[in-house]
Amino acid sequence: MADKSANKPKKGAHLIKKQAKKPEKPAQVIQTEAKQPKKKRRVPIGVKIAVGVVIAAAAGAFGYVYCYPNVFPGVTVGPIAVGGMNRDDAANTIEDQSAPLYEGKNVTVTIYGSNYDIPVDKVLKNVDGIQSAENAYEIGRTGNPIERVRDIIGAMRGHREAQIAATVDEESLRGTLNEIADTALTEPVNPTWELQDSNLIVHSGKPGVKFDTDAVEQALTDQIRLMDFEPYEVSTDVTAAPAIDVDKIAADIIGAPVNATVSKEDGKTIIAGKAGVSFDTDKAKEIIGDGSQETYTIPVTITQPSITAEALKAKLFHDTLARTATNLDEGNAPRTNNIRLAAKAINGTILNPGDEFSYNGTVGERTAARGYQEAHAYSGGKIIDEFGGGVCQPSSTLYMAVLRADLKVTERHNHSFTVSYTPLGEDATVDYGNLDFRFVNNTAYPVKILAEQTDGQMIMTIVGTKTSDKTVTTRTEVLETYKPETVTKTDSSMEAGDSRVETSGITGYSTKTYKQITENGKTTEVLANSSTYSKRDEVVYVGE
Repeated sequence: MADKSANKPKKGAHLIKKQAKKPEKPAQVIQTEAKQPKKKRRVPIGVKIAVGVVIAAAAGAFGYVYCYPNVFPGVTVGPIAVGGMNRDDAANTIEDQSAPLYEGKNVTVTIYGSNYDIPVDKVLKNVDGIQSAENAYEIGRTGNPIERVRDIIGAMRGHREAQIAATVDEESLRGTLNEIADTALTEPVNPTWELQDSNLIVHSGKPGVKFDTDAVEQALTDQIRLMDFEPYEVSTDVTAAPAIDVDKIAADIIGAPVNATVSKEDGKTIIAGKAGVSFDTDKAKEIIGDGSQETYTIPVTITQPSITAEALKAKLFHDTLARTATNLDEGNAPRTNNIRLAAKAINGTILNPGDEFSYNGTVGERTAARGYQEAHAYSGGKIIDEFGGGVCQPSSTLYMAVLRADLKVTERHNHSFTVSYTPLGEDATVDYGNLDFRFVNNTAYPVKILAEQTDGQMIMTIVGTKTSDKTVTTRTEVLETYKPETVTKTDSSMEAGDSRVETSGITGYSTKTYKQITENGKTTEVLANSSTYSKRDEVVYVGE
């Protein structure tokens, strides 16, 4: 058996062990005091209650934000209150109450300082109630939670307004803008001027204005869709107005007075005259300066015409200035026909002061298609038959009248041989496209030519207005005479002693013709023309 006493501690030993631990007790006490924790602060119960309330409110607010099914209270669409409504009710309300928002309203478009009003009801198709309600519903539902709560609180305080959505009638808007563009889109306008009493009023030019019509249409479409009726200012490209050109104005306006005239179409309608104008161009340039003003007033000198419309009406074609007549053989039917056609073309021709008459231009080409026939005419020193033969008699008769009316001759040619129907030096030959007879009305009044072929005569009358007792006669001086010779030729077919005149002889002349002008008891002589007529030898055939 084991000795159990060996496992039991001895009393003495146990006592010794306990005694050994006693000296450590004070050290244990000291260690315990060193590890003792600080005292915790106690939160007042009121604060805990307040925090709990805030947390609960925030939880409730966030719950309200995410769970409320309708438009948040206080939200409006424009001035239309839709708070608390579901989206369908809000859409219906907006459609019912939106009309007064745009009826009678305009969108004002400003283009380069000019305003153009566009009636909204003309270009607005309708208000989109569904989209407008959706805009209202989105308030308080976008952004982070804090922003949403802020928007909801703002709506409750009346500070949250949703945008109305509208549908624009794009075709009507485009048409309205095109009408505006017709007025507003302009090219640069040149300066203009007008006479007022004794002043020249010069209006500065206008700049050219351009803009992007497509961009304006898009901007207005966006604006009207949002029911934003604020004025819209269009961005424009401006081209400067042309400068005032005083020299050009002077060239246009400065001039002598122009007397009243008559219509050449009817010979009755009076065309008013024009006052003469003059001004100091240097002074005008000084007045205009840099051309920055809209208008300028420049003093001018006005000279009224000497013949007014009233005066002309009273004296129009009042007097016969000259009347001449030449004889013809009406038995020569082709020649008489040609003379009559030419006279018909001339009859009634009116020349206002300064106008020039052209015989070829008035009578025209002498062709069979125009009714002319073949008749004798001079050509290349010979007598031939050609269409229009004889039309030199009307031109010569008219030349005689022009001399006596003292009108200014600008082109005249004598015949190659003398003619029987006019005095020497008073004929005027014509050849279409080659030789013409022309003269100018150098009187102060209109003149009219009356031409008539009748009773074996070609008659020319020039009517106008006499301004004095002037009369004109003519005098022709023969400088040289060219006698024809007789040229004899034999003809074996003829009997001896017989003779035949093949070509008659014509005497030639060198002449000077003068106008003898008597006015106020005084006579002066003026050279009218110098003429040279060739001689033509006589040709006689005799038998052998």
